[in-house]
Amino acid sequence: MQKDFLEFAIEVAAKAGDVLLKYHRLSLHAQWTTTHHFKTQADDENDRLAREAIREEFPGHGIHSEEGAPVNLGSWFRWYVDGVDGTIGFLSGYTDHFAFSMGLGDRGRPIVGVVNAVGRGELYTAKQGGGAFCNGNQIHVSDLEDLNRVLMGVDSGKHHRTAHLRYMERLLQPDGIACPMCTGCASVPLCLVASGVLHAYLATSLEPEDMAAAVILIREAGGLVTNLNGKEWQLGDGSILAANPVLHGKLLKLLGLGRVS
Repeated sequence: MQKDFLEFAIEVAAKAGDVLLKYHRLSLHAQWTTTHHFKTQADDENDRLAREAIREEFPGHGIHSEEGAPVNLGSWFRWYVDGVDGTIGFLSGYTDHFAFSMGLGDRGRPIVGVVNAVGRGELYTAKQGGGAFCNGNQIHVSDLEDLNRVLMGVDSGKHHRTAHLRYMERLLQPDGIACPMCTGCASVPLCLVASGVLHAYLATSLEPEDMAAAVILIREAGGLVTNLNGKEWQLGDGSILAANPVLHGKLLKLLGLGRVS
């Protein structure tokens, strides 16, 4: 009998979290894969761990991960895995924003998400229609509606790294937000939107495995998630804007973006 999707993802994330704790702040070799991006042994180990578990439990499911070639992409069900999201913080100790992230999509829509932010001791879990949780306690997005008080994650991603600058300029105008933040990680700040610690998040160019798990968390926590055209976020979108529904609308207006459709 196959395991429940969420139960399975939690089990994999727990094992991956042990890997992160084993390697955290050790003198790992940084393998540079592009001019500005690197990975470590922990990235590869967690990628293998997740892929082997998925192939064993759900052999017909697709897999899309940062470190390996995609498989079974014709399947309706597709797992999105990031072995270490926030490798910069993980390796340097600069921030506790690093995590193992694992989400399941069904025909382009996230339905299960687990983010193990072991540096913070926080395990975020959600499934469609089941609510969002951190360490077993239900979480909700902030109800803040005042733009001037917003603490907002803002990320350029790995590609088109200057694309977010025009949004930053608008966010920092006198009628804009209180403070933009970037820690080189997407999944943890997105989870902090789900839990109400951060009020919003914007990124212009991310990969699906950066966002898939956290999107369902924010939605189940009462938030609204779109791309930067104002359309409902789907797997395959590279940009993202997330906040509570009222604040989301105000941010769209502030940034001169489209309406949700």
